Amino acid sequence: MLVAVIAAACTRSEAADQSSPVDASPPAVSATGAPRDDDAAQWKLARRKITNVVFLVKENRTFDHLFGTYPGVDGATEGQICDGSTVPLTQATDDQTAATHSFLAGIKAINGGEMNCFDQIDGGETLNSYTQYQREQIPNYWAYADRFTIGDRFFSSSYGPTFVEHFWLVAASSNRFVDNQRPLYDQIGDDGVLGGYCEDPTERIFSFPRLSDAQNDRVFQLEGAGDDSAVGLYFIERWPCDDIRTVPDLLEKADVSWKYYLSDTPYFDVMGTIPHIRYGPMWSKIVDTSTFIPDVHAGDVPEVTWLTPPTPESDHPGYGALCEGENWTVRTINAIMESPEWKHTAIFLTWDDFGGFYDHVAPPHVDIYGYGPRVPLLVISPYAKQASVFHGTSDFTSVLRFVEELHGLPTLTERDAAANDLIGAFDFTQPPADPLVLQERDCSEAT
Repeated sequence: MLVAVIAAACTRSEAADQSSPVDASPPAVSATGAPRDDDAAQWKLARRKITNVVFLVKENRTFDHLFGTYPGVDGATEGQICDGSTVPLTQATDDQTAATHSFLAGIKAINGGEMNCFDQIDGGETLNSYTQYQREQIPNYWAYADRFTIGDRFFSSSYGPTFVEHFWLVAASSNRFVDNQRPLYDQIGDDGVLGGYCEDPTERIFSFPRLSDAQNDRVFQLEGAGDDSAVGLYFIERWPCDDIRTVPDLLEKADVSWKYYLSDTPYFDVMGTIPHIRYGPMWSKIVDTSTFIPDVHAGDVPEVTWLTPPTPESDHPGYGALCEGENWTVRTINAIMESPEWKHTAIFLTWDDFGGFYDHVAPPHVDIYGYGPRVPLLVISPYAKQASVFHGTSDFTSVLRFVEELHGLPTLTERDAAANDLIGAFDFTQPPADPLVLQERDCSEAT
């Protein structure tokens, strides 16, 4: 039945794509995944000038939700609902509540490319999805867009939420998942989980802020919860495990340094579900996010970095105020900009899934998994095109493609082989941009 739903959605999405405006620029890669000839000079310069890539991934916001009113982008200030009428995108709040954003919620909201049923993902009882921020509410995110490059055709890699999307960040596939630990088709173990649980799972206790019942839909074993005065709920993880090849495997073979900075939220820990990483020497490179800025200060930044924020600063609705999340981002990027690393760094800042929020651009249908709804992309680098909007159709695997191309690595899947490599967001002939060191905001004044 699930396959039938996907097939129906795919058919309608393809029909919608045929009548949608097409990006007039040629793809960044050829059909074989090789760089276009006219990008060869840029890549030659890129390999001389970029030695560090930081893939900074935040949580659960669409492009229209954060940047729908940004000048010069393909944005919207109103959206359609399932009954055919149009509603305004009302101003979001700093503590905006979450909307449902499961795989099936994505199918329902996108509605075969019509992008008109976001009101139905929470039972048709709320327009919580139809909100957006203004410049004054997220001034520092907008300041990065003002100075560097913002991408307005950057899509999440699949319809799924965080757990699924984070596989695409490292493996150019979902490892066959379509939702938070729910299997596709019938490829499940005896315990009912895709691939089976690890034979020797290591129990690690996580603590994070108290969540509502709706947010606590995780497949964990609940170890226990404190009374009302407790700071958080405590869980012991029991993750499904199924081996898969990743870009870190390619980096290891090529002797390129890397680290995966992991936050305190088990949802982000896809690396811990990959047995050869979790139970092998590569696990030493899965480190706590709190060590990133000290690594920057010590001049010990790896050539390729995956960076996820602590839960309260992740920008995930309902986990913490957006102002606090923006401040964490500013603090982190300031550390890079104030270090010698800045002069040869490319930062790709994005948000990992649509979070249930409205976006008006129908995602292209590239395979059974995606693309999913559009999310923001900020390319921050001395060599990012300045004050520029990048219109190239791309997704999370495009960042992987950039890393692969930069280091002469092979590709992993058909998805990254065909991905836009994002070289069009850079100009390596321009004078390098100065750092943009921003001030953190007083969140007591955030609305």
